[in-house]
Amino acid sequence: MRQLIFAAFFLSSICLHAQDTIPARMPTDSLTQAEQKSKNPTTAVLLSLPLPGLGQFYNEQYWKIPVFTGTCAVTAVLFFNNNADFNNTTVLYEKAVAEKANPAVIDRLFRQKEAYRDNRDLAAFVFATTYILAAVDAYVGAHLYSFDVDDDLSVNLGPTRSQILAMNFRLQL
Repeated sequence: MRQLIFAAFFLSSICLHAQDTIPARMPTDSLTQAEQKSKNPTTAVLLSLPLPGLGQFYNEQYWKIPVFTGTCAVTAVLFFNNNADFNNTTVLYEKAVAEKANPAVIDRLFRQKEAYRDNRDLAAFVFATTYILAAVDAYVGAHLYSFDVDDDLSVNLGPTRSQILAMNFRLQL
C-alpha cells in the first residue's frame, strides 16, 4: 500500500512545474518592480495603536475605518456606562444588606450588580479584541498592499505536451 501511495505522488509530481516556459508577451506595467508602491507594516501598526482605524487609513482601506473606530467607540461607552451602573448598584446592594432589607430586594440588587459586571467585562473584551484586530489588520494590509490580485492567476494540474503520464485532480464546489 505504501508503494502504491508513493507511486501515485511520484507520478503526480512529475507534471508540476512552476514556470516551464517564458510567456510570449510580458505584462506591460507602467511601474517596474522597484517603483511599485509599498507600505511599511511597522508604520501601519504604530498608527493603529493610538486610534484604531489610522493604520487602515495609511493602507488606504477606507471602508474598514468606521468598523474598527465605531466598534471601539461603542464598546468604550458601554464599558463606562456599565461600570457606573455596577458601582451604583454595588452601593445600593451593600446598603440593603447592612439595613437587612427584604431578601427579594437584596437578591434583585445582587443579580443586577452581576449583570452590570458581566456586561462591563464583555464590553472590555470586545474593545480589546477589536483594538488588537485593528493593529493586526493594519500590519497584514501593509504587507499585502502591493499583492497582485489579477484574474490571470491559475493552477493547472495534468499532463503537458512533454509529459504524458500524470495524474489529474479536479475539485468541484
